[in-house]
Amino acid sequence: MSEKNIETYRQKLAQYIKLSSVSAKYQNIPETADFLKQTFEELGGKVQVFTDEKFPLVFADFPVPDEKPGAPTILFYNHYDVQPAEPYDLWHTDPWTLTEKDGKLFGRGVADCKGDLFARLTALKDYLDENGQPPVHIKFLVEGAEEIASQGIHSYFEKYADLFKTDLIIWESGKKNEIGQLVITGGNKGISCFELSTHSASIDLHSSNAAVVDGALWHLIAGIASLHKDGKIAVEGFYDGVEEPTKRAKQLAHKMYYSPAKIKEEDHLEYPFIQGDDENAIKEALLFAPSLNIEGVSGGYEGESVKTVLPKQGVAKFDARLVPGQDPVDIANKIQKQLEKNGFGDVHVKFTMGVTPYRSDMDAPLIKELITTAESVYGGEDKVEVLPTSAGTGPSYNFNHFLDAPIAAFGVGNAQSGPHAPNENIVIKDYETGIKLLEQFFNNLHVK
Repeated sequence: MSEKNIETYRQKLAQYIKLSSVSAKYQNIPETADFLKQTFEELGGKVQVFTDEKFPLVFADFPVPDEKPGAPTILFYNHYDVQPAEPYDLWHTDPWTLTEKDGKLFGRGVADCKGDLFARLTALKDYLDENGQPPVHIKFLVEGAEEIASQGIHSYFEKYADLFKTDLIIWESGKKNEIGQLVITGGNKGISCFELSTHSASIDLHSSNAAVVDGALWHLIAGIASLHKDGKIAVEGFYDGVEEPTKRAKQLAHKMYYSPAKIKEEDHLEYPFIQGDDENAIKEALLFAPSLNIEGVSGGYEGESVKTVLPKQGVAKFDARLVPGQDPVDIANKIQKQLEKNGFGDVHVKFTMGVTPYRSDMDAPLIKELITTAESVYGGEDKVEVLPTSAGTGPSYNFNHFLDAPIAAFGVGNAQSGPHAPNENIVIKDYETGIKLLEQFFNNLHVK
């Protein structure tokens, strides 16, 4: 690795952090896209900034002049938007200033995922300096709305998918787990977000009327309860089409570092795990099972002390985590039909947001090459954890749907990086090892 390049691109990373590109506020969005365009061009990339949608999409292309027949193309996906930094008083450093402290770099977005992008650019710069051309055809796609459900990304793919074609997608970020293993992940659960609401009167009534008038919240609560039975999601068709994980995927899940006992102790869980004490069953459910969650319920008086009213309306916010074979809108529609079937046709379902799930094949040749390289760089097979999906959600489905390429996510974060939280950070040593991993991967691809 070139110390000069590490320092040069770390200074650029500081500029990148300073651009407080909060998508929720549309803050510094065009300015950040322009900064990335300049950065990619300085590296020799052919850059296009697409502005068809509200949030610009930055695409940089690094073709090989004498590309060998059958040589792979690698697409790096990142996002330049970040979460808001509030509350500022919980930060120990300025969130918009890249700050080195105790062997770490602090700043909003440094772990999710601005640090990852500049680790990748540093590795590519090193390779270009040594070899004069990219190892294989390299592409970068950087969007600006990932933190608000990737608004506009589907439209960009519909228009420009041919430009983005690739053989492997390297996802935006990742981390080491709590025992220091680099985690390589191949997909995301999806999500369906919706609201359930009831309306029983034009105004909140005096609660004495509860003797003769049915209340909105009773209907809402009863309707919610009818969707769950014996610990199962009692919605007809909810599990239809669910793709079962392969034997290999289950084996990878069983190796995942996840301690139910530790989580129960640290988070002071009052209830047992749904799967009981079977750790493998818990791990499989976390990665492969859909879920139905009540985010919150509101209605009537929620202030201090007492206000004796019979609420006119009630609202409950839900999210359902989805697995391959499920569709966000379809799930919300099935919830509505089930409520009607259960006698709660007055409970209205409003779909608010959804992301389709995707699970990658971790035995794809380029992913296997990546895993082998990571094991070499990080010190052995036991230093790398491979997961076919994450329990969280992201827009990976769109990438696979339009590009038909496997996805691998990894990055320079750690178990205490705190993405989205105050004092977001990465360990400098992890950042530099991440650069080394990519340089070695580039070398291996070039040799092949």
